[in-house]
Formats: sequence, C-alpha cells, structure tokens
Amino acid sequence: MHYLFEIKTWIMKIGVQTMNTARHNNTRRRNFRARVQGIFLFSLLMLISFSVRAQNTTVVSGIVSDTSGALLIGVTVTTDHSKKSVVTQEGGTYSIPVTAADKTIRFTYVGMKDETRSISGQTAINVQMQPDNTGLSEVVVVGYGTQKKESLTGAISTVTSKDIERVHGGSTVSTTLAGKLPGVTFRQAEGRPGAGASIQIRNMGSPLYVIDGIQQDEGQFNNLAPNDVESVTVLKDASAAIYGVRAANGVVVVTTKKGRTGRNNINVNAYNGWQSFFRFPKVVTNTPDFLYYKADAQINSGGFKYEDTGWVPQTGISAQDLIDAKNLTNPIYRSFNWRDYVLNNNGAPLNSVNVNISGGSDKVNYYVSGTNLYQNSVLGKEYNFNRTNIQSNVTAKLTNGLKVGFDINGRVETRRNPGVPGGDDYFLARLAVLRNTPQERPYANDNPAYLNDLGDHLESNYAFLNNSLSGKFRSDWRVVQTNFHIDWDIPWVKGLTIKGLGS
Repeated sequence: MHYLFEIKTWIMKIGVQTMNTARHNNTRRRNFRARVQGIFLFSLLMLISFSVRAQNTTVVSGIVSDTSGALLIGVTVTTDHSKKSVVTQEGGTYSIPVTAADKTIRFTYVGMKDETRSISGQTAINVQMQPDNTGLSEVVVVGYGTQKKESLTGAISTVTSKDIERVHGGSTVSTTLAGKLPGVTFRQAEGRPGAGASIQIRNMGSPLYVIDGIQQDEGQFNNLAPNDVESVTVLKDASAAIYGVRAANGVVVVTTKKGRTGRNNINVNAYNGWQSFFRFPKVVTNTPDFLYYKADAQINSGGFKYEDTGWVPQTGISAQDLIDAKNLTNPIYRSFNWRDYVLNNNGAPLNSVNVNISGGSDKVNYYVSGTNLYQNSVLGKEYNFNRTNIQSNVTAKLTNGLKVGFDINGRVETRRNPGVPGGDDYFLARLAVLRNTPQERPYANDNPAYLNDLGDHLESNYAFLNNSLSGKFRSDWRVVQTNFHIDWDIPWVKGLTIKGLGS
C-alpha cells in the first residue's frame, strides 16, 4: 500500500504537468504516454513481488500451558527475525505469521522461564512453560495460603530445597537450617546420633510447627527426610497471628515436595561422610607433663614454707618424682591417653541414600520417596542411629475444578546406646577425657575383665560404657502421618474455592 500510494501521487503530479503542456507539444504527449506505461509496468512488477513474498509467509499456531497443565493467557510470542508479536488468548491459544527468514519463536511470561522453539517448517507448536523459582515472583507458603516473594517483609524468612540439599551436617532437618534464616537460632544439646536441634525464633521459646497444613511437634519436624522438604518458611511477629495463641513464639511452616506435570523422573541422592569434633579441649596425655603441671599448680596455690633447710615449695611432688616419671623407673608412672581411648579420631560414619520418583499428567501428579540414614558417634560404635523415611504425595484431578490428594509420611527410627540409667552416658563419655588423669587406667592390671577403681570419679571410667558391661539401650519409633485433602472450584461462583483437609 505504501508503494501504491507513492505511485498514485507520482502519477497525479506527472499528469497535471503533462496536461498543461499537452496542447502545445505533441512530443510531450507521446513522452507522457510512454511514462505512464512505464509506471504501469513498474507497479505490476511490485505487485508480483509482493505476491511472491506473501506466498512465503506461513502461520504457526499452538497452545501454551504450565507444568500443571493450566492454560496460560497473556504469554508473549515473538519471532526472531521479523519481530512480529502476539499474545495467547482464551484457552492458551496463539497464532502468529512467520516468514522464511524466521527460524525460532520465543515465549515469555512473568514468573516463567523463557522458552524458545525452532520452527523448522512446523505449523503447530505447543509449549509447556517451566516456573522461574529464582525471581521475586516466587510463591512462598505463608499461613494457610501463599504470597509472592516480592511482597514479603523481614518478618517472613524462607529456605528452599536447594539450600537444604547442600548441607549434610547431621541427621535432622533442623541441623541443615543453621545459619540460613535471620532471627532464628538453633541449639543442639549434644552430638548424640539422631539428636536434633531446638529452634527458637527471636529467642522466644519453642515455635509451632505446621507440616503440609497440619500442626505437628518438634520431633516430627526434625525427623522428616531433608530430601523430601520443598521449603521451610518461618513466620515471625504478627505474620504468625493467623494460627492463634499457639503461634506466640512464631511458626515454622513446612511444605513437602509434590509431583509436577511432565515427564517422569527418577532421582537417586546418596552421600557418605565422617564426623569428628571440630574443636575439643587439648588435654595432657602423658604422666611426666601431668606431674610437672600439677606441682606447678600446687606451688601457685600453696606457695612456700620455711624449714631448717630453707624455703620449701608446698607440693607433694618432688623433683625426684619428676625424674622417675620421665625415665619411667616405676610402673605407676605409665601414661594412658584417654583422648585416644574415648574419641573416634578416624571419624564417625554418616551416610544416607534417597530414591524418589515424581511426575504426572493432566489427571494425576505423584511424588514417592524412600530414604535411609545411618549415623554413628564420635564417642564409639555403641552409639548409633538408623532411620528409614517414606513419603508419598499423590494428587488426582477427578473432574474440571475438583481435585483430591492423599499424602503419607512414615518413618522407622532406631537408637542404640549403652544401658546407663539416667541417660547421662553421653555426658560421662566426654567427661572421661577431661577428668581422668594420664596416671589412671580403665582396667585393673590392664585386664579387660576387671574395671579399675577410680575413686570418687568412678562414673567417668569410659570402660564400662559398652554393651557387655552396661547392657544395651534400644529405642524404636514407628510413626505414620496421613493427610487427605480435596479442592473444589465452585462452578457458579468464579474465584471461590473450597478446600477440605483431614489428618
């Protein structure tokens, strides 16, 4: 049309000039006629060229949806060369003309990763867009609903599965969160295998735990398999008010992983490591040094007294004792290293194996996972922890607007320790390193059949903290948590959804 408009304008200008002079010059009339014929031929060639270009233009159409099968409206579709753009309409459909020079088309949508598809002569291209979890539009579970991450304040903190899966420092979920959430402290009373950390939000005491919409206790939270956790959100201050008076100390909201529409995935995650004390007090491990420092301590506390021979230090350890201890002239000066005896300096094994399958279609989404974890102690093989977790989350779409789901979380835990009354065996094991002297030995005459009498600190003799002398203490836990939920979009009230949850 642009070319034709210019041609018509040109014809009008030439026509006016020619008509004014045609009466006086026949030669001009003939030139004008020739010029008009040339213009006609030029216009005909332009129309033919335009028709050829039009024949090289094709139309590509298709449907755009997300991973759950929901149709997306407003997705921008752009060609790479001609830069033509359209947006998807009702039903997620689009239709865009492409030229021979266009090789790809690009799909962009807020909150979704950009998708690029090759045309390669295709006329129908359907696209399933993936969510972009790294942007500010990330959805965070808060209370009984969700919010966009960009609207959250400092009163809400979130950790995703990517952060949790990087840490293998312990056997519980709480140990993987240390240092990752502002305003949240983690306190682990001891390093006993299977021990979890107590969480405090702004040092206000034990918070409320909500796992997949169900209120739970700290033990249930700690013994989830870290591989099955999708996100952990901590609600502080007024943001936790939706849960009522039990949320006075804050709320820890946990969401487990769900299946996603798309291809089926099989994931295997395994690791093996060794744990040891990062810091532990260095103690004297030989008798000559022990006697020297003991004599020095006695002199510092008792000073000197004057006798006939002069000033004598107030200590029961003589210079000859130090010489005999160094030369080992008497068996009583033998040294025993309690640190090497009690601590497992080679490291305590910690290993885990997780296998999960996930996937789904427009009708059913599923996530099924199994995890086994084993942890030994740095204080001996008598202390160990074994846990097996099973997680199954299945959601089915019965009809349009009606979905039902069934979630199962089960675990079997086994803890083994020496059978010491009072449960202070783990404390006594560490005390043996700090309290016992290098002159003291665990067995009388080094005979394992007889414990040595350590006097007033007999309880710190680590030799009796074993299965043969103290017996065995075993604790087994078998827990199953089941949830059933139903979501119904009211057909006659747009935007109204009813959700029921039973546990």
